[in-house]
Amino acid sequence: MYSPDDPSAFFALLTKKYIQHENFEYFLKDSEIAYTFCTQSTSITFIPIAAFEDGICVAHIALILDSRLPKGEAFFGFLEVPNDASCFDKLWDALLRESQHHGITTLKGPVNGSIWHQYRCIEETDGSEFFTAEPITETYYYHLLTEKRPSSEIQYFSAYRTRYSMILTLLGAASYTRLSLTGFSIKEATEVSIEEMRTIADISKKTFHSNWGYTELTEQEFLQLYSPQKLNAHLNSLYLLYKGEAIIGFLSTAKENDSTLICKTICIVPEYQGQGLGNALAYKLHQDAENNGITKIVYALIREGNAIKKFPKEHAVIFRKYAAFEFTL
Repeated sequence: MYSPDDPSAFFALLTKKYIQHENFEYFLKDSEIAYTFCTQSTSITFIPIAAFEDGICVAHIALILDSRLPKGEAFFGFLEVPNDASCFDKLWDALLRESQHHGITTLKGPVNGSIWHQYRCIEETDGSEFFTAEPITETYYYHLLTEKRPSSEIQYFSAYRTRYSMILTLLGAASYTRLSLTGFSIKEATEVSIEEMRTIADISKKTFHSNWGYTELTEQEFLQLYSPQKLNAHLNSLYLLYKGEAIIGFLSTAKENDSTLICKTICIVPEYQGQGLGNALAYKLHQDAENNGITKIVYALIREGNAIKKFPKEHAVIFRKYAAFEFTL
């Protein structure tokens, strides 16, 4: 075990394991961005640990010490390992030794840099192909990690819906049509300006600051991760929610293919939550999908028990479950 100086060995391991997947190139690019984030951030001490056989990386994990986390907490991430308990035990023991050396008492992960990047492992799956921006990972990682007796498990799921009549009825047309009567409006954008990105960053920080594992990115870090160029390349529609002239929320979608949309993020600033505005955004999304011949909407990476706990599951199929963990050392 040692810390590799050249991350190309890790990326070669990712390529060997996952190149057969449709969205591998997107996943690899995101992994490279996350790795660079860790090595270049002035807030992070990044300690990768790897195992090699005949000069080839066969297992990898990293300790991510971020000064923005509470004292004594750290992330672990960039986990890749064979389905071999003894190999994982050695990797995990090395991670624990390094963590204890740095005074860490709580490990959170798997998190590849921050929760703004890819994180989680898969608990259950129907075996369908990974969608764009979904973490590509081995299903046996969940078992390996739960064998280490985490102190808590944070659960997520992805679902899809192919019929919209039920959800449109549940959301109610009035949630959308009454917006103008109360000073709200929704505008659809297919491209995002740098000014809108700054507003989205501010709304995201206000909304997600209490989320599990949250660390506040600088504006530069946020724009490097969610640059207008990157977002516009994959954006289908961005629904911007206004109160008068001010943006107070958004819902973003990406087009997976001609018939499938991915609902990525719905976000409303805390002071306007609980007023049915999320329902209005969701109604607009589903109404447009129906009108535009979209036959499938994927709801990506929803946390169980969060503000979307009332996610209506009628006619929705949960096809993947994920987990992240905390370990008390």
